[in-house]
Amino acid sequence: MKILIVGLTKGIQFERLSEEGKKRGHEVLGSLSSDLIIDTSTNEFKPILTGHDLSSYNLVYSLTSKRRWEWYTAFLYLAEKYKTIIVNKKVIDPTYNYFLTPAIDYLRQTQNNFQYPRSFLFFSIKFLDNFSGEFKFPIIIKRSDGRKGKGVFKANDMNELKARASEILKSSLSFVVREFIPNDGDIRVFCVGYKAVGAMKRTPKIGEFRSNISQGGMGSNFDLNSRADVRELAESVAAVVRTQIAGVDIMINKETDKPYILEVNPAPQFEGLEKYTSVNAALEIIKYFETLQSS
Repeated sequence: MKILIVGLTKGIQFERLSEEGKKRGHEVLGSLSSDLIIDTSTNEFKPILTGHDLSSYNLVYSLTSKRRWEWYTAFLYLAEKYKTIIVNKKVIDPTYNYFLTPAIDYLRQTQNNFQYPRSFLFFSIKFLDNFSGEFKFPIIIKRSDGRKGKGVFKANDMNELKARASEILKSSLSFVVREFIPNDGDIRVFCVGYKAVGAMKRTPKIGEFRSNISQGGMGSNFDLNSRADVRELAESVAAVVRTQIAGVDIMINKETDKPYILEVNPAPQFEGLEKYTSVNAALEIIKYFETLQSS
């Protein structure tokens, strides 16, 4: 099988996927999101990479870090014309591919009665005062398109909330204000093919509320057998939001012991998972690609 990873050309994650793919007889190549060229005319629509015809790939795994509408169009074209397998499915799913924002994930979670923190999505700070009675400080504010814990802050009052919102809007179209859940860290559940293959507990460093490994959080193995509700929630939400390979972040309220969905990451890093647990995430992904090809 010839596999293309869009958005990744180097680093441990790419090396691990290439390594496990090669062991099983597959060719794994990478490209930057900016490498796409679309050659189009009256008679032809042809998405290409420099020196590579995209139609030659059996499977394309998208790890694009931004909303790349041209790539989504190319994915849909490849799937329809050449039956190319596209992962994650949500980028070509007609109920998702034109609405790839946090709002559609929130809608699906509400429709399926999943527990997640109350959240407000804003495009302007001028309406924050209208909802001041709904906010209980401290409160979380973050970029609507944030990743790796970047652009995520905790505000202790309205003045701080507005200041953070103004800062975020300099580089983001919108922001999310979210209920703060009392916690001692969160759980990253790694799902492949809508099934949890492993999980790690992430504990923030002293003085920090973000538990992301990239922000200095410490990882440790989390036994999913000890919390069947966490496993079930992660697998269910991954399926509902059409994310075949997902990093589902779940936080347990330390006062009520209830699990809450924080985020379903469609481009999850697995370096930390492989470091802190016995899970071979790269192998699980390659094996899943094989099942997609054979089905």
